[in-house]
Amino acid sequence: MNRHILLTVSDDYSSLYAVRFAAGFFGSSKDLNITLLYVATNPKAGLTEAEIIQDYGNLNRREAQTRSMAQAALDKAEELLVTKHFPKENIHRKITFKQLGTANDIIQEGITGMYDAIALGRRGLSRLEELIDDSVSKQVFTTPMDIPLWVCRSHEKPAPNVLLCTDGSPASLRCADHVGFMLKDEPNHEITLLHVVSHASSAVPSEAIAAARHMLEENGIASDRISHQIVEGLNTHDTILRVSREGGYGVLATGRTGRGETRSLHLLGSVSMNLLKHLDSATLWISH
Repeated sequence: MNRHILLTVSDDYSSLYAVRFAAGFFGSSKDLNITLLYVATNPKAGLTEAEIIQDYGNLNRREAQTRSMAQAALDKAEELLVTKHFPKENIHRKITFKQLGTANDIIQEGITGMYDAIALGRRGLSRLEELIDDSVSKQVFTTPMDIPLWVCRSHEKPAPNVLLCTDGSPASLRCADHVGFMLKDEPNHEITLLHVVSHASSAVPSEAIAAARHMLEENGIASDRISHQIVEGLNTHDTILRVSREGGYGVLATGRTGRGETRSLHLLGSVSMNLLKHLDSATLWISH
């Protein structure tokens, strides 16, 4: 089954982090499709129909200029992928004019387009974080989504191995399923299952590890590509960050909410929120 990723692009250099990650991380790209999405400023936003008619010529020129800027950014992103031997026929481009705000438009495209992941540059996610208190954004993010988010770093050549956190929670198992699906045909990527034993942990470590391993193997990941660590730590997210940095992983994968955290009551689980804020050594994959 083909994989399809939505990569966000803008004029900001950091928006290419997601493109650089995809170009450098994946070795098998024949069945990997990428849609490059540019959310452009809408010059007609906030104007009445009468104002649009009155200034129609200028608005059309501004829209054409905006579209030209978008095309240039998409050209740069596509060139970067092609340079890394990504098949040009697997690259799709989309320009949309802002309707609900950049963050919400990205999420809506991800939902309607049925992508396997939404990939953002680190600064792009910061923009999402800034919108947490906005009622529309809060509604979108507290609605359970089936699409994982990737928060990409600026590494030109990401390390190949993945650290997959598991506590036996539904979200962590959905994350294992996602990792397995994305990497089943990527034999150069090894996966380490990590379970952190802390005072707040209620999971049986061996059961959490076994459930995640089963999910990976169900997706076709060979058993010799999977290893595991069970680590004790006073603080779960600090322990995860330490293991990730010391192991030099290219991807840190986790569920959005852990055991005891409710999807409908948390924008992001406390552990994943802290990883989002402090992880600087790897790309973060979050499954809801």
